[in-house]
Amino acid sequence: MTAPITTSPVTLDRQEFTGRLHRVRELMHDHGVEVAIAYGNSYLPGDVQYLTGYDPQLESAAVLVLPDDVLAIGGPEGEAMFADQAVLGSWRNLDSFKIPGQQYDGLRFWTLQEIFAEELARVPQRVGALSAPGTLTWETVQHVRSTGSELVDASPILRELCYRKTSAELAMFRTASAIATAAMQAMLDAVQPGVTELTVAAAGDAAIKRLGAYAAGFDTIVCAGPRINTIIGRATKRTIGEGELVMLGVSPRYEGYCSALGRTVVAGAPTRAQRAFLDHGVRAFELATEAFGVDRPAHGVDLAAREYLTRHGLSRYHTYGVGHGIGLSECLEDRTATAVSDYNLPPGIAMMLDVGLFGHPEFVGSRHEDPFVIDHHGRAEHLTDLPMAVH
Repeated sequence: MTAPITTSPVTLDRQEFTGRLHRVRELMHDHGVEVAIAYGNSYLPGDVQYLTGYDPQLESAAVLVLPDDVLAIGGPEGEAMFADQAVLGSWRNLDSFKIPGQQYDGLRFWTLQEIFAEELARVPQRVGALSAPGTLTWETVQHVRSTGSELVDASPILRELCYRKTSAELAMFRTASAIATAAMQAMLDAVQPGVTELTVAAAGDAAIKRLGAYAAGFDTIVCAGPRINTIIGRATKRTIGEGELVMLGVSPRYEGYCSALGRTVVAGAPTRAQRAFLDHGVRAFELATEAFGVDRPAHGVDLAAREYLTRHGLSRYHTYGVGHGIGLSECLEDRTATAVSDYNLPPGIAMMLDVGLFGHPEFVGSRHEDPFVIDHHGRAEHLTDLPMAVH
């Protein structure tokens, strides 16, 4: 089914965040840690935002989950932003999180050792790392180790909690998807020979902000002709040529939650061969959507598209798996739907289905991507009414 498109304002309340922290602490107990730390920055804010509602900008930040408190730690320029945005927690300045080279007078800067002394009257034996090892900075790791605590991997806690979304989170994703639909339509309307990629991207960016999304999960993608092979390339000053395929991608981040749409269109009148190539991508996408549903194997989503593309001689250009998780980051949340995924799709998830073809010798490539959810009643929803075939 296709969900009705709405941009009615929705927010997450304090109860949502206290519920998250309750679940985090339960899982921390199972991992044998009483204190845990998460890290975030402008590009990967999700872990910090999930726990507090704060979305860092410029300065990075961390969050300490303590038995009876939640503390955000960061540079002093983030403190006022935290007070403005955060739903839970209080702030502590750490010198190493400030903007490099800046001097701030009259402020207290804490060490992690001092924070532990104030909050626990001791140093915890073990601290769980809630963020993935590839997200934590070396400096953050050293902060923990300098206290004498052992840093252990507790990243499965947030990985699982972020994947299985609450009804409130799914509502945020629906709104982000509605904004993505409007932004993509604005970009499609702007595509024509002789305009720059950035001109087309500007139409999408304006719609994103106008409809209430303050940021994006990725820089808006407009890649024409050979630039399609960048796969995730940003829009540039390059002028779009007559008859070129143009790959479009847009990812509004509404109250932190990302969605995305991807389309490929011809600038000008498409040839019969171009139509046929794009139609194959659309059909592969449609078959993937038919395999998407609660309790169905995740690998079936990918295989449905992959087997079709193989029959039509296009599988060699199918660059990545069809399905990926989405939420407070775009494309980086567990779990995926690839040919080797070994789980069944549960209720309460958001997923992007994305059929990408790249490196084709004649047509270069294409992307066909849309947002989906499985709600808590097990119903699969397609969260846009914008047709995939737009040529």
